[in-house]
Amino acid sequence: MGYKLLFDDKVSKDLKKIDKHLQKEILEAIKTKFLNDPYIGKKLVGDLSSYYRYGVSDYRIIYEILEDETVLVVIKIKHRKDIYK
Repeated sequence: MGYKLLFDDKVSKDLKKIDKHLQKEILEAIKTKFLNDPYIGKKLVGDLSSYYRYGVSDYRIIYEILEDETVLVVIKIKHRKDIYK
């Protein structure tokens, strides 16, 4: 089943702060891995329990799966030390 990919408005701002090579690596991971198997990431707990995270290098991608609509929404992409702030 193919998922539609959406990005939160803040994601483009997050990406601009990342090295171009890593940007490409992160976007490639999203397109190839997430769309084929959106559950590849680790499910978060607590207040963030509706989200998943996936790591690429020192960066974390936070995303939500809207199963009913077959949509995957990327919420944040930040360095691992800043992702939960």
